[in-house]
Amino acid sequence: MRGGTDYILNDEPCFNLSEVNLQSPMSRGWHRYRILTVVRGDKLVDYWDDMGLAKAFKEEEIRVLGGAEGGNGRIHIVHTVGELIDIANHVKVFGQVDKKELAGVN
Repeated sequence: MRGGTDYILNDEPCFNLSEVNLQSPMSRGWHRYRILTVVRGDKLVDYWDDMGLAKAFKEEEIRVLGGAEGGNGRIHIVHTVGELIDIANHVKVFGQVDKKELAGVN
């Protein structure tokens, strides 16, 4: 299990950004959460941001990778928090890649 954090910085190395719909604590309905996984020291930690009611979001859930796990448990990070947020915002404006086109099927 990863640890958590209550703050992030735009220039921090970022392993992953996800915007997903999840049940809110104490069953207050479905909310959209932005979850950023950043590198702190030698560990991955998660930052959660409640973006509001899920029904307010028309776009699909978003997942943007900012790094990859290499051999020997090493992690290679290629993006920062700010870059992944920019990519996610671009996807929301211009749309996601067509998954069927990406897979080469009809």
